[in-house]
Amino acid sequence: MIGTVLQRYIFMRAVGSLALVIGIFVVTIMLVDVVEQLRTVGDNITLSPLMAVLLAALKLPSLIEETFPFAIMIASMMTYNQLNKTSELSVIRAMGQSAWQFLLPIIILSVMLGLFSMMVLNPIGAHLSNNFEATRSALLEDGRARLEAVYEDIYHREGTDDSQIFIYAESFDSTENVFTNVKLLEESRVYDGARPTDEFRFRRRIDAARARLIGGFWQLEDLVENDGVSRANPMERLAIQTDIDPNQLFNRFISPDTIGFWSLPGFISQTNYAGLDASRFSMRFYGLTVLPVLFTAMSLIGALVCLRLPRLGGTSQLITAGALAAIALFFITQLASSLGASGAVPPMISAWAPALCALFIALAIIAYKEDG
Repeated sequence: MIGTVLQRYIFMRAVGSLALVIGIFVVTIMLVDVVEQLRTVGDNITLSPLMAVLLAALKLPSLIEETFPFAIMIASMMTYNQLNKTSELSVIRAMGQSAWQFLLPIIILSVMLGLFSMMVLNPIGAHLSNNFEATRSALLEDGRARLEAVYEDIYHREGTDDSQIFIYAESFDSTENVFTNVKLLEESRVYDGARPTDEFRFRRRIDAARARLIGGFWQLEDLVENDGVSRANPMERLAIQTDIDPNQLFNRFISPDTIGFWSLPGFISQTNYAGLDASRFSMRFYGLTVLPVLFTAMSLIGALVCLRLPRLGGTSQLITAGALAAIALFFITQLASSLGASGAVPPMISAWAPALCALFIALAIIAYKEDG
């Protein structure tokens, strides 16, 4: 009963510290980002302070999500450092409570914050980030300052049980949703009587100046169709049916950060089905699933450096060491994410390995100090 009351007390102290840290982060981010919007967007159009605040607010959830690991670490430091300075930790230990018991509240808070960030904040942040890009683009277009959003060398594959279509475009303009210099190669399945085989044969090739994906069809313009038998057939327009969702296709050329957690699994499946590399999006998905573990590791790092008795000295050096360890973990995580996004390392391993290593090291140090 006493242990439960103490854990609730420590939990509420940690929540208060976390709220204070996040509040400071929110104010700082808003001030910096408002100035940034006035500097970047305001250079092209007349941007009111209210609109700058609105743009900054649309980016705020995604930026706060990135600061959560450091917020939980700082909150943990604040909580246990205050308990240690007031000798409350000494009293708790004298009552027979072990470190595992009085560290449990910060662990629970870290897991809860990780789940909230993964399942709630990330989808909201992704949605608002898309709104930010759309609003910013609309403002710049009104000010006659067009955003550069042209992608080169686009490859795509789609098909059914009876045919496969391979598409290459020299470039894709996301502001106009136009593919240029498109080459389309279509193959049909070979049948052995009525039995389908695993082989495909050439059916036709289409070279088009432009293509758009509209209403379930590839709308090709200024094209030449060649089936390899008859003469090439030039046409002004041709529509080819497709099952690809335009939004899903266009999203392949944008940042994985703009796709919410709940949408990522289906998006990854569709990307793999189309024959495209989904490593960046898989890395993003596994990076979100590991957040509860990462937050727990960061909070334990923050708590560990504040458990030393004040009369023994060296607390400031330990806090500095903990901050450096957290920064090192952050950079290692970013490096592993880059390796996973490039496909050099499986995304799941890249996402989970650094966080699990940090968590196990922190738990091992606690076990060594508390249990010998």
